[in-house]
Amino acid sequence: MRTIILGDIHGCLREFTELLKKTDYRRGTDRLVLLGDLMDRGPYSWEMLHLAMDWKEQYPESFFLIRGNHEQMLVEQSPALDTRLIWRVVGKTATVRSFRRHRDRMENYIPWILEHMPLYYVDEDFRCVHAGIAHEDFEENPMELLVKDHSWSKKNLYSGKITIIGHTPLAEPTWYDGSGGPGIPLSYHQWERLPDKGTICIDTGCVFGDRLTAMIVEDGRYFLEYVDSGVHMENKAHTYVPWIRRLSALPLVRRLCSGANAR
Repeated sequence: MRTIILGDIHGCLREFTELLKKTDYRRGTDRLVLLGDLMDRGPYSWEMLHLAMDWKEQYPESFFLIRGNHEQMLVEQSPALDTRLIWRVVGKTATVRSFRRHRDRMENYIPWILEHMPLYYVDEDFRCVHAGIAHEDFEENPMELLVKDHSWSKKNLYSGKITIIGHTPLAEPTWYDGSGGPGIPLSYHQWERLPDKGTICIDTGCVFGDRLTAMIVEDGRYFLEYVDSGVHMENKAHTYVPWIRRLSALPLVRRLCSGANAR
């Protein structure tokens, strides 16, 4: 069976639809795996989630979803000030707006996410997680690493069975072979042997105006396809997030927020 794997979509419904057309995706015949972060940042989070729900109901044996950090933030609904502010900075507002257009609330879908978006996907030839992996046995990896970590994959220290990841936007799809050296950029539009070990990151920053990338896997080989993005959100989270964490840790800010929550 041919498998198509897509990186972070973030509400970019047009690009998602266009890319599946370019890969000649056949619903119910091909296997489709989405690496998480269906929503936040982009304009069509409600529509993307509902499309995924419909396809999961219609094609439960060939359509699979991995939970990303943006779905995990919704599931956790953390009361911590820094977590709430970071979620807004990294795209929650766009999702709230998308759901309000349909007079809906994203919190209504937490049970569905928990049931249908596991932390990893396992195939005979490869595995998938959203963010990163350190141990071949998934159960030995903390949830924070599988779903949220941005730094580990670039350290290039995992040399277990080949795992496809997203989460960290890169200029090109990149193979990390576990050697500790720099990642190896991969080429589009040519069939190559699927590596046995390491990780391949296919998040190429669609929501930031770059590309949405798909990996087609068949008979031990892979082929990379993409579409250019029509969304142009600035990627400033790397600047804002450390500042928010420092601000939220200040005793005065913590007291003020605790008082506001008490009222």
